[in-house]
Amino acid sequence: MFKPLDGGGRGGKGTGPAGEWEPLLPVPGDAIAAPKAHPKHGRPSMVHTYRDGAGALLGYVLRFDLPSGKVFSPLTFCEHSDTRRLEWRWKGFPAPRPLYGLDRLAARPAAPVVVVEGEKSADAAGVLLPDHVALTSPNGSKAVGKAAWDALAGRRVVIWPDADQPGQGYAEAVGRAVAGVGAASVATVTPPAGVRDGWDAADALADGWTLDRAAALVEQAAPVSAPDDSGVASADGGRGRRRGPPQRDCLVSMAEGLGAVIWRSTDGDAFASIPVGDHVEHWPLRSPQFKNWLAANFYAEHGGAPGAQAAEDALRVMEARALYNGAMHPVFLRVGKVDGAVWLDLGDDAWRAVRVTAHGWEVVNRPPVKFRRSKSLRALAEPEAGEGVNELRRFVNVRSDADFMLLAAWLVGALSPSGPYPILAVNGEQGSSKSTLTKVLRRLIDPNMAPIRAAPRDDRELIIAAVNSWAICLDNLSGIPAWLSDALCRLATGGGFSARELFTDWGEALWDGQRPIILNGIPDLAARPDLADRCILLTLPAIPEDQRRSETAFWADFDAREPFILGALLDAVSSALRHLPHTHLTAKPRLADFALWVTAAEQGLGWTPGEFLAAYMTNRAGAVETTIEADPIAGAICALVADRDFQGTATELLASLETKVSETVRKSRVWPAANKLKDRLRRLAVPLRQIGVVMDLELRSSDQSRTRLYSIRMPERR
Repeated sequence: MFKPLDGGGRGGKGTGPAGEWEPLLPVPGDAIAAPKAHPKHGRPSMVHTYRDGAGALLGYVLRFDLPSGKVFSPLTFCEHSDTRRLEWRWKGFPAPRPLYGLDRLAARPAAPVVVVEGEKSADAAGVLLPDHVALTSPNGSKAVGKAAWDALAGRRVVIWPDADQPGQGYAEAVGRAVAGVGAASVATVTPPAGVRDGWDAADALADGWTLDRAAALVEQAAPVSAPDDSGVASADGGRGRRRGPPQRDCLVSMAEGLGAVIWRSTDGDAFASIPVGDHVEHWPLRSPQFKNWLAANFYAEHGGAPGAQAAEDALRVMEARALYNGAMHPVFLRVGKVDGAVWLDLGDDAWRAVRVTAHGWEVVNRPPVKFRRSKSLRALAEPEAGEGVNELRRFVNVRSDADFMLLAAWLVGALSPSGPYPILAVNGEQGSSKSTLTKVLRRLIDPNMAPIRAAPRDDRELIIAAVNSWAICLDNLSGIPAWLSDALCRLATGGGFSARELFTDWGEALWDGQRPIILNGIPDLAARPDLADRCILLTLPAIPEDQRRSETAFWADFDAREPFILGALLDAVSSALRHLPHTHLTAKPRLADFALWVTAAEQGLGWTPGEFLAAYMTNRAGAVETTIEADPIAGAICALVADRDFQGTATELLASLETKVSETVRKSRVWPAANKLKDRLRRLAVPLRQIGVVMDLELRSSDQSRTRLYSIRMPERR
């Protein structure tokens, strides 16, 4: 297995401080002396000597204390592949690697064995437990499988792990390994309560433990049940009993026996539907919730926790079954549609949902729809029928009936299972209840542990929020940067987002979806034309001091009426499903699907036919005015073509526009250079067209130069 030195090749003095380590003397044959120091780290602070069962030297593990921390490096005796000379190399033992303490093990064939993690800990355990032979494997807790454990066949083995998670993993791996080679018994020590993280036998020795105290700790070691590579050991450590099946197979069969159903989503993700009490929950296979369910049921059945590797292997088996043999189902977050019915996840502990059809709605105790949940999701109020949507009016501060109608329309649109969804942009002065309004609306469609949030820092944060929440509510914005404006546009009307998949070089994580969005802040937030084109804009009035209410009284009142408001919104959704097939719009505005859905819901809301569309079109016209007022280029164009049409180059157009604005505007950052003018004009084309200004940006002059020309005109003037 290993090539030990012959004759006088025992030049090292064993374990101890570096001062006790001297270079090896030359030995017979081609062997050479060990180096005095590491080429980079210098002389070691501690040396651990590995020998075989006959005592012949195999190599060293050396510790170096560097400014950056401690470093361990092996030094092994090898035969050069070309010269066949025996030489020392700064590299690990070839697999299977020798155990530290083989010479002591061979000298005491009847002694029990204690296995610890690390050579220093093994030396300490040898002092504290003189009746045992203390061993360890080289290269730390993650290299257990590369060590040669066959020397422990027939031995009584106790594992003393470090008091931390890696130590527990090491103990489990060693338990499997020594049971696999036929150890007579295997038990694991439980570190005492209250010890510091990583505490081990070396710490016990440094803390002044006595031999009796160490012996008592080992005597209380629990027999290992079921190390899981080839089988599950019996509770008595395998003495006289046949091992059961691997823990991996126990976990898989247990999950199936308890009624877990493994399946895959349309996106190719593995899920499990698990019975919990009198309901069924749906969780991704890799979610903490499913892992905890597995562990809890395994403990209830076997009286112990499954091994980490066994649990991982079981998940891999179930994942493969889900992806290749499992049924495929759509997965929804909060709102979904199956077989013509809209489903709304109530988010309660019983996993109930509301089924809405063209004939009404009902709460279903065991819905057939697969909803997924995030840990931030909170429960909706249980809806009640009998009231209209006007119950909401006294909880929101809006200027007019038309504004309230648009607010209610946004809520009904947010309960549609598919978008696009308009962005509700709310502004107003300080104290006009913008945040409260946002919280009220969110409570009615998608309660969340953090109902309103600050603006995300990048696309990734925005999509993480969208993956975990149905509604996106951004609070107290001072402005919207260009990247966020573009991202919100994609999120409202549909568009894909991608990022590099974690722990891969070429993997891509993709998400494609739509979400209802609320933005609030003091300034006008929809200044960019493409964002304004997707918005319902509301400006809240100031609240007189004598009309303010305390938070406690407000929310108590809302709690009492919330079930009826939600019931009224569900009535509207039912009306939309009933009337949608024969509802038509005389004019189709931007976000026409949303407008059609709410128009179909008008009867359920108690509105006059066409009343919503009139309010929506008026609001869109106001959005156009806001966009033009916010952009100095748009205002300058309107002033330029008020008297005459324009045709000329970009430079000529910019010069003409500069005569319509102040010097301060011309010198500001918002004023573009000639080479950036075309991009600005493209963004303004739609809102300008809606007020009668038509632009053609692709003209060419008729002469040989074919110069690009811009044409801006008002056809109505002709």
